[in-house]
Amino acid sequence: MPSTISGKSSFVDRSVPLLLGLLALVFSARSVLTHRVFNDTADEAVHINCGLELWQWGRYRSEPQHPPLARALLALPPYLAGLRYDQRHAIWDNASRDFYWRTLSLARTGNLVFVPFLLVYVYLWGRRMSGATSGLAAAALVSLSPNLLAHASLATLDFGAATTIFIAAYYLWRWSLEPTRRLAVAAGVCCALAVLTKFSALVVLPPIGVGFLALARRRPRLDSAGMALGIALLLVWAGYGFDVGGLEKPQFLAPEGTRTQRIQAWVETTDTQSRLPAPGLVRGLLDVAGHNAQGHACYLLGRLGQYGWWYYFPVALAVKTTLPLLALAALGLLRRPSAAVLGAAILVAVAMPSNLNLGVRHILAVYPLLALAAAPLFASGRRALLAAALALAGWHGVESVRAHPDYLAYFNQVARGREEAFLLDSNLDWGQDLERLRIYLDANQVSEVHLSYFGRADPARFGIRGLRRLPPDLRPSGWVAVSKAHIAGLALQGYNLGWLRAHRPVARIGYSILVYRFDP
Repeated sequence: MPSTISGKSSFVDRSVPLLLGLLALVFSARSVLTHRVFNDTADEAVHINCGLELWQWGRYRSEPQHPPLARALLALPPYLAGLRYDQRHAIWDNASRDFYWRTLSLARTGNLVFVPFLLVYVYLWGRRMSGATSGLAAAALVSLSPNLLAHASLATLDFGAATTIFIAAYYLWRWSLEPTRRLAVAAGVCCALAVLTKFSALVVLPPIGVGFLALARRRPRLDSAGMALGIALLLVWAGYGFDVGGLEKPQFLAPEGTRTQRIQAWVETTDTQSRLPAPGLVRGLLDVAGHNAQGHACYLLGRLGQYGWWYYFPVALAVKTTLPLLALAALGLLRRPSAAVLGAAILVAVAMPSNLNLGVRHILAVYPLLALAAAPLFASGRRALLAAALALAGWHGVESVRAHPDYLAYFNQVARGREEAFLLDSNLDWGQDLERLRIYLDANQVSEVHLSYFGRADPARFGIRGLRRLPPDLRPSGWVAVSKAHIAGLALQGYNLGWLRAHRPVARIGYSILVYRFDP
């Protein structure tokens, strides 16, 4: 389709590889610039360690709640640099400061493998919808998304999951319009890769595929559908090394009397479990189901909970997404509803019943879909609409640049300046600012600090001197540093630090730690 901005589709088409390469390069560079700003966040060491277990011992048992593909990609660079799996201790115990930062940065770099694939497939989908210019505009919007930048910069699974789920959705869309065997094979392969990256793909992709078929008003061809399913199952099994064996007891046991508990008990006692294909996959799925049944400490709008809220993800999207991207997606929806809009709606709807309300990262694949919803605006023949789209895209870019390097803690103008009144956990405070705290304490020659830290990193590793535990309900004298999550009571049982709200901090470390100083 012709480009409406340049008027010369051939020029746009010739420029596509260069422009996409430039977008991927800038995105990756911005990500790398954050690698040594933030220490390891709450989940990174676990993911890296599980990947190291796979490379070092050829097994995958220590924590199967997530599948192995992305973990293996993250762990390979630090493994080659000398980092090793440790079942008894944290992986960086007794490591030098330089080795810690080098191997953490290498692990985070592993996530950048997904960047060009995401941008290329956003472009391809946008081009098929309304031309090359639309595809490039959608890719540019994606490359500027603070939330995508945040999770591409960490050694976690969410960016890889967003990429693989999005690509699988693309092929399900193509197959819904052209139910050929070739597209069925592509859909099966990509769905398998998504499942091997994160189990949420199993919940998200089937309803998206059904939705696309309904939108296309086509009945699936059973032969190609069966082929796609067979290929997906075979590849997922291959991802677990074609393992056959018994099932280990799940780590997360569902509460007694729940449907999940009955399923776990049935699988554990079935006669066929000794010859179960991919037992690690089955155990991982049972762990996820058990974890969801148990719930998880979560936070929304000043409230603590264990089982979440149905409106958690809509609220998270409303305050964590740039306002111009929301406006662009809304304008695109009004102008031309598309499969991308349907995919985004299904993704959010499927996530809403979850009891694991731990961050917008769980629906990260919504961002490329929102960009695609806006894409047709950039191929509009109406000058006013095109001008509005370009202005909003520019605002989106400004928001992205201003967020650097704190992409993880990005909030739009609705919540900016009072972020902890809306969300915490991986939306704002994921334990990422210990290194910044060390720099601040050293600059102010602080020799002793009472610390209450939300995260798994060891504060002593960063050279923070004179560490003291912050006592509950008691104001100590001297310097006090507290994670915002702990002030709100998240992950603290019977331990009240809410009294700190009545005091004014002397410093804010990044967006996650507040520093106070109390006179004797």
